[in-house]
Amino acid sequence: MCDDNQLCRWYLEMKGYKFTTENLQHMDEYRHEKQKCRYGRECRAFNRLLQNGYRLDDIGHCSIYFHQGRRGGTTVEENFGSKKFITAYQNWGVDLPKGTGFRNGIVEDGQLIKELEKNNYAHVMTLTSGPYKTLNDVAREKLRHPRHRKMGSPLFHDQMLAVLLYTDTDVYVDLRQDEMRYSKQDFAHINLSQIEKPKWPVLGSLLASAIWFLDENDNKPRPPTVYHGLNEIKIDPSAFNNYGTTKVYSENDEPVFKYGTFISTSWDEDVARAFSRGKGALLEIDLNTDSGIEPLIGADVSWISKFSSECEFLIARSATFAIKSIDISQDEDYQIVKVKEGPFSHSRMKFHNKYRS
Repeated sequence: MCDDNQLCRWYLEMKGYKFTTENLQHMDEYRHEKQKCRYGRECRAFNRLLQNGYRLDDIGHCSIYFHQGRRGGTTVEENFGSKKFITAYQNWGVDLPKGTGFRNGIVEDGQLIKELEKNNYAHVMTLTSGPYKTLNDVAREKLRHPRHRKMGSPLFHDQMLAVLLYTDTDVYVDLRQDEMRYSKQDFAHINLSQIEKPKWPVLGSLLASAIWFLDENDNKPRPPTVYHGLNEIKIDPSAFNNYGTTKVYSENDEPVFKYGTFISTSWDEDVARAFSRGKGALLEIDLNTDSGIEPLIGADVSWISKFSSECEFLIARSATFAIKSIDISQDEDYQIVKVKEGPFSHSRMKFHNKYRS
């Protein structure tokens, strides 16, 4: 939070319709008390950004005013039609066969654009308004951002582009749904030839490595708690996709579950509640590191997103959670599910071996 909050000169400049690189970068890095835009989803600035625009005055407006409804939480459709959360396949007692799991490692120049073309998303690279022609131009600008330079500039171009594709375009919906579909398969008990392959291996690999490098190099304090909404979906431990040792552990101790893809969270509870549309479940994720378990790998990407007021903290895929409690909101519209990192989740040594070798 900016010490001067709404008296901040950068904030006041933008309220006065003066938009510069300097005040936009300040708003990227420092939060100020938000107001809801009186025009809501009808706001023209908001809708230009939704339509792949990148006007600086529109970005400035949306850094001051929050607009509900850009994204929802995980939907029933994404959850394969179920109103009970379907978790990623998890069997700790089985060595999974080679050829399963998500791709990680080296990605060659040009592969990301080819993947966008293959999946019919090449159009998201072309911007409809603002000073930049393509999302590549934005990625180059973000690589020069003061926040990135303070970290030692750990990301290369395609990693930054992968984050922008996730935070600023509709690609994230298709990526998330595909990875959730992929990760719920019973890898230990089906023939390799029957496994459905992921359609976004390049984007997923770049995004995973970008999160790891940001997590490792960003010295700004992590938020102690972040929130993730499930839209009209409830958490029911009896429906978890757990097998073998996992199932036994979950029944005898705190229920555990694995989330099969990247998790968009916000450190602003009101934002996450808006994403869940006020119904379903709100995951309250404890990021504190005093449990003796390695902390979850995740990164503040709000300074990269053109919707910085959403306060997005992006958690690496395949996180495991243990449920501390399940309560009901005062209006009884949604569950409040408090979770912490579960066992056999993210391994910093594993990530280090993947991306530093």
